[in-house]
Amino acid sequence: MEKAQLLSEMQRCYHEWNSLLATLTSEELLLPGVAGAWSVKDVVAHLTAWLELAFSDISAAREGREPLLSFDAMSKEELEELNQRFHRERQGQTLEEVLTNFHTTWRRLYDETMALDDKLLQETAQLVVDWQARPLGELIYGETCEHLVDHTNALRAWLSARHGSGSAAEA
Repeated sequence: MEKAQLLSEMQRCYHEWNSLLATLTSEELLLPGVAGAWSVKDVVAHLTAWLELAFSDISAAREGREPLLSFDAMSKEELEELNQRFHRERQGQTLEEVLTNFHTTWRRLYDETMALDDKLLQETAQLVVDWQARPLGELIYGETCEHLVDHTNALRAWLSARHGSGSAAEA
C-alpha cells in the first residue's frame, strides 16, 4: 500500500471512530459489555496499546530487525493473553487519560507514518534482512484501520442492541 493511500485510510478510520465516540455520553463510555466485559473506555485503551506496538514495528524496520510481535503468527490464546495484559496495565487510567492517550498516540503514529519512506512501507522484506512479517505499511494498516473498523462495527452493534435496531447503526 502506498503511503498516500495508507494515510488517507488512517484519517478515514480515525474520523469514523471519533464520530461514533462523539455520540456517546461519559456514562455510556464506562458501561461494560461492548467487547465481552469491556467498556468503550477499555476498548479505547486496548486500541492505544496496539497503536503503540506499531511504533515498535517502525523502529524495527528502520533498524533492520524483525518486529517484536508478529500478529499473524500469534495463536488465539497468545493474542488473548496479550490483550488481557494490556487491559491490566491500563485499568487504573481515568476516562480522560485513556481518551487523551489514544488521540496523542494516534497523532504521533500518523505523523511518524507520514515521515516514513514509501519504499520502506511497501518493500520491507527486500530492505530488511530476515523480515518475515507483512510489509510495514500493511502492519500499520492492520494495527490502525483494520483494528479500528473491527471495534467500530462492534460498538455500533452494541449501541444498536442497547437502543433498538437501526437507531445507533445510523449514528
